[in-house]
Amino acid sequence: MYHVLSTRMKRKEKIFSDPVAKSVFQKGMKYLAISLPLLFASPIVVTIGFKMLRRDQSYGLLILGCFLTVLTIVLVAQAFRLILKSLFAR
Repeated sequence: MYHVLSTRMKRKEKIFSDPVAKSVFQKGMKYLAISLPLLFASPIVVTIGFKMLRRDQSYGLLILGCFLTVLTIVLVAQAFRLILKSLFAR
């Protein structure tokens, strides 16, 4: 396996010969980078929202947490769609 990697490095093959595919891939990676902190923050905000609901009947953080959860799912789906589009471009 090392031999295959070293020969690729010597030849300096470009993964993306098409600049449009490269920009689409970068956009998908950017969406994944944005969604990574949200993957951790969303469940925490939802948990805090449920704990606040028991104390003072405030729905603010619970609604925010649910919104962040939906936003995270949409961003991850969009990111995977863009990455697959760039990798399998014709």
